[in-house]
Amino acid sequence: MTVLVTGAAGFLGSHVTDLLLASGERPRVLIRPGDGRGPLEAAGADIYTGDIGDRATIGAALRGVDRVLHCAARTGPWGPAADYERTNVRGLETLVTAALAAGVRRVVHVSSITVHGNDVGGQADETAPLREEPNPYSRSKVAGERLLERLIRDQFARLARMIERGQMIMFGRGTNHLPLIYARDAARGVVLASAANGAEGRPYLLVNDEPVTQRDFLRAIAAGLGAPAPTRHLPYRLATLAGAIAEDLGRLAGRRQPPPVMRYGIQLLGGENRFIISRSRRELGFSPHVDLAEGVRHSVEWYLGASRAAERAAVHQRADGRIEAPRRGAGDTA
Repeated sequence: MTVLVTGAAGFLGSHVTDLLLASGERPRVLIRPGDGRGPLEAAGADIYTGDIGDRATIGAALRGVDRVLHCAARTGPWGPAADYERTNVRGLETLVTAALAAGVRRVVHVSSITVHGNDVGGQADETAPLREEPNPYSRSKVAGERLLERLIRDQFARLARMIERGQMIMFGRGTNHLPLIYARDAARGVVLASAANGAEGRPYLLVNDEPVTQRDFLRAIAAGLGAPAPTRHLPYRLATLAGAIAEDLGRLAGRRQPPPVMRYGIQLLGGENRFIISRSRRELGFSPHVDLAEGVRHSVEWYLGASRAAERAAVHQRADGRIEAPRRGAGDTA
């Protein structure tokens, strides 16, 4: 499995790269033009040079990558706000959307405790609210956190919309197993790994090992929405072939947005992905707390609340007294 480290010439990124090299991996690294290449070349890293916001550079660096460790950032509390925005927000969005298009399985984004403010007035944890400080670094890191929240939630929202509209199709028979985990459970696992004795250098899987099939998952969402459960099927191999063709056509056309169908999503939903977490249970004391029913209930509640809020915000009173309905995006249908 190939791992890409961004900001590999920086303080944190260089240490991450060293750890990967020490474990026997040959990481791929992305550094800025002008950063020193000598130590990375000597260590045998696969080096790509370019800006984190350049889609062509990112696309090339992501080919064949399984994981991304995103350490690149514009740091420090002083400088032009546009520089922080370009790297910490727009660059992050470019990286994540390109990683999704390339079929990357996991992106780890290194944020900062400054997203909770620089003086929390006591103790705080991951549930502490986001709070901007009056400097461009803090504002851009908070914006990056909110961007990631939106991108993650949008994936569920797209699925929910398709089920609501009766457009959802199961890939294959629907009996394949899905690697699901609720966000709070994943966060607990990360915290446990950070404190576990003997965990240094050892990988751990954090998923919910409850046996949930694609059919179970989609039916649970449909029930929460009060919508009919999907019944249509598309052969899995045919669907992945269609995704590959759509990706090739998108690349040939130079499209900036990912195609509507990609192998990444099809494989995650239609592939057989059953993972065993006995090591995480034994060595970290990890066990998932949120099962399918509770996780889907929370997600559906969020989706319905967000949809209603969006509708209220989009319908507004025009100056001439008429009501203007929300405009539909290119992917929406009447």
